[in-house]
Amino acid sequence: MANRSPRSIIVPSESVEELFNALSALPRLTHCRKCGTALSHLDATFFSPSGKVWTLPLPFCSKCNREEAVVTDAA
Repeated sequence: MANRSPRSIIVPSESVEELFNALSALPRLTHCRKCGTALSHLDATFFSPSGKVWTLPLPFCSKCNREEAVVTDAA
């Protein structure tokens, strides 16, 4: 068996900054795309190595999340 070093993906910081800039510009989702339930949002803060900071609202569907939890618990 060959000794292989773990592979890692290096993402240039410019690409990460472009991603977060694009995500910041998107309108906040108001309803779940899967079931239509009104979404709650949790703010998540991300920091770049260059010192930029982004706070993005992460959508949370109480109905779909509950259904996924039931399926996971049953497994």
